[in-house]
Amino acid sequence: MAGREDYILKFIALLRLAIAQMLKHREAGRYDEALFVAFNAQEKLFGRKTAELSKLSLEEMIRFLRLDETTAVGDEKVLGYADLLKETALVYEAMDRADLAASCFQLALQVTLTVVVAQKNPAGEVWASARELLARIPPEQLHAPVRELLQQAGEINPTLPVK
Repeated sequence: MAGREDYILKFIALLRLAIAQMLKHREAGRYDEALFVAFNAQEKLFGRKTAELSKLSLEEMIRFLRLDETTAVGDEKVLGYADLLKETALVYEAMDRADLAASCFQLALQVTLTVVVAQKNPAGEVWASARELLARIPPEQLHAPVRELLQQAGEINPTLPVK
């Protein structure tokens, strides 16, 4: 069991380090380096190359993150991926690539909402993250899967604004 706990701690440390490096590069205006860190972290998270990941649906990616994990560890990995997507969106936003930033913010929201819906009573910080991401996306740009998850999440927690 200790080996498994070490793996989980390494995973969390990897994501925190990657996001911290991305933030440092973004604040220094080194956007290409920040994106390199993001893609590298994504490859480590999934154990697959970016080109392979681009062929998977989001549902397949989430299923892969949860594979052979407890619910709690699976949620942690999925939320870590959402954080990575959010920081990637902030890099694109700093690059004045609103189109790519919006896609990453929306994807991060969708990933976060899958945990919200699955947990039925998620921690407050998960709700805060969902609300923060939702505030960055104009309601008319929400994709159908996100709207569906928002509807389900709204039924769980009526304080989450459903757009």
